[in-house]
Amino acid sequence: MVKEYQWNIFWVNLDPAKGSEQSGTRPVLVVSTEPVNRALPVVTVLSITSMKPGRKIYPTEIRLPQRESGLDMDSIAMAHQIRSISKERLGTVCGKVNNPELREQIHKTIMLYLGIS
Repeated sequence: MVKEYQWNIFWVNLDPAKGSEQSGTRPVLVVSTEPVNRALPVVTVLSITSMKPGRKIYPTEIRLPQRESGLDMDSIAMAHQIRSISKERLGTVCGKVNNPELREQIHKTIMLYLGIS
């Protein structure tokens, strides 16, 4: 059992999905805080997608270098795909964001996306 959720990257099955929602089994980054994670049966996550060569990074996205995330390849966390999911959906841990600068960049990108100053 995971003792802390925030900043861990888990494998999750996001199906069923509708429209442009991320779907399938993919990594997600938990961004909700530990006091909230302990109190609720859900966590808030950002979907992660692989970084394809030449792929543009949009203002609502954060590049997750392989060496900083523990993932198998450079990836992108998508603030525009933020959602809360049941902890029951969480699979195995496949990485973690430990770098304080990268964590701050993730915070700023979420705030930009949500319009929070």
